[in-house]
Amino acid sequence: MGRPAGKIVHRGHCGNTLVEVIDTGDQRSLYFSGNVLQSVIYRSTPHDLVLSYTQHMMSALLLNRFPEQVLLVGLGAGSMVGFLHHHLPLCHIDAIDSSQYIIDLARGYFQLPDSPEIAIQCCDGHDYVAGRSEDKPPYDLILIDAFDHSGMSASIYCADFFKLCLQNLKPNGILSLNLWSGDGKRMIAVKNDLATCFSSVIELPVPDRGNVICLAGKKTNLIYTLELSHQDQANLSAQYGINFRKIIKTCFKHNFGFRQKLARFFS
Repeated sequence: MGRPAGKIVHRGHCGNTLVEVIDTGDQRSLYFSGNVLQSVIYRSTPHDLVLSYTQHMMSALLLNRFPEQVLLVGLGAGSMVGFLHHHLPLCHIDAIDSSQYIIDLARGYFQLPDSPEIAIQCCDGHDYVAGRSEDKPPYDLILIDAFDHSGMSASIYCADFFKLCLQNLKPNGILSLNLWSGDGKRMIAVKNDLATCFSSVIELPVPDRGNVICLAGKKTNLIYTLELSHQDQANLSAQYGINFRKIIKTCFKHNFGFRQKLARFFS
């Protein structure tokens, strides 16, 4: 995706990577390496999720409706933190990023909320979860969007880290994971690791994007939790400003076999 014309409000480097913040009307975007779009917000409504893959990641809220404890590994510009805090102000959010530079950008340019319920830490995501004490409350949701210069972070997108996540999730907790399809072999390996660690995994390809979102949980047959009435789908879509009905349709299309689809049709 090419960088749009607009006003450059910040330009710097995170390590050897060029980082730019671009304003185009009400839209503010974070770009890496000149043309890699990382985050977008609307400055007038920074709590709205603009990028479709972040909306798909939030379909985890359909599986765990009232989260009290959330972990986000990979802060980026903080759009998902802003979304969660706006809609669930009493929910405690731990957000981890390995770059203090990116954390400072999120605070300085992307209206990252300042709240006692939001704890931002600069550290390695794997080290943070591995070092978490047993007296800490487990998470309802763990959201993973952790990329580095080589793609999906090797220390995060692996069986060892998924096992740590499993240990730190509540019995009905959900892991929501952003995968990039540009590395086919790596994606297959990550999916296999997820299937080994979790009882149930749902795949959500993001239309017209290279992202695939995986939702994983301890419970079996997780997908049946998404069988919501049309009214519930409409209410949740209106509540969060996300077209959940469309996402659920995509989910059933890609995760049900022919016999399951036939059974649903005649049920």
